[in-house]
Amino acid sequence: MGSLARGPAPEDSIEHPIASQADFGACLNGREIAAHLPHHPDPRSASVRIPMTLKQRIGRWLIPRLPVNAELVQELRFEANCRLCRVKNWLSPAYHRRVRRLRGEKGLSLNVGSGGRGLPGWLNTDAVSHPADQTFACDIRLGIPLADGSVARIFAEHVFEHLNFRKEVPAVLREFHRVLQPGGMARIIVPDGRRFAEAYLVNDRAHWGALGLDPLPADMPTPMAMLNHVFHQGGEHHFAYDYETLEWVLNEAGFADVRRSAYGKSADPLLAIDRQEHARYSLYVEAAKP
Repeated sequence: MGSLARGPAPEDSIEHPIASQADFGACLNGREIAAHLPHHPDPRSASVRIPMTLKQRIGRWLIPRLPVNAELVQELRFEANCRLCRVKNWLSPAYHRRVRRLRGEKGLSLNVGSGGRGLPGWLNTDAVSHPADQTFACDIRLGIPLADGSVARIFAEHVFEHLNFRKEVPAVLREFHRVLQPGGMARIIVPDGRRFAEAYLVNDRAHWGALGLDPLPADMPTPMAMLNHVFHQGGEHHFAYDYETLEWVLNEAGFADVRRSAYGKSADPLLAIDRQEHARYSLYVEAAKP
């Protein structure tokens, strides 16, 4: 191949630089989830800037300067924020009233990991609350407080690469299966690990260009550096997926009719709300509950 020229990091490159991890608290159930709606302005589009809190600003400045492993600090910080949010929920009468109301509803549209960019008409969830879109705080690793068969559709964009594949993913998918109504569909979007591996192996600028990464970012100037970022992203990513792996884990959770989809296309038109900036490098998979 020709050499991959260095250049500035493109704004739409693989969630880069979310590696700052000040956005880490706006994640887990989709650390960096959003959607693109062609039929009306998307409040979660890339042009929408969510202001950082004072705590996030302090963390962004302080954490890189601590004499300890920054990834460990970020993970502990994130888990502490999740626990604090769970305690607040447990102490909040309003939260319990909302849970009771939601458990009586049917046909819900569940957006897992809204990251503060939720959509009207959807139940927007994240591990921590985001007042901007009235996020329903819910750590999906510990279960979803909705009734069996109460959800018509689930949207999870760039969520599952942030979960532990052996311990957390099976439990989360079983919860998806439980809350979905018969015939309900889950749409799961992750970075396409196969395409990045192929780009590395072929070692060709055209393959990286198809992923929106020609030139490669200046701070990840080699194919192996970029591959590592996709698979690890500063400790945020825990697993890389191809279609076969995602199909297998969905089948294991009880889903049927697992199929590869594409950007902006869905068997359920209400699920075709994918975020445009992820389109070049994402894997789109849908699965139905029998």
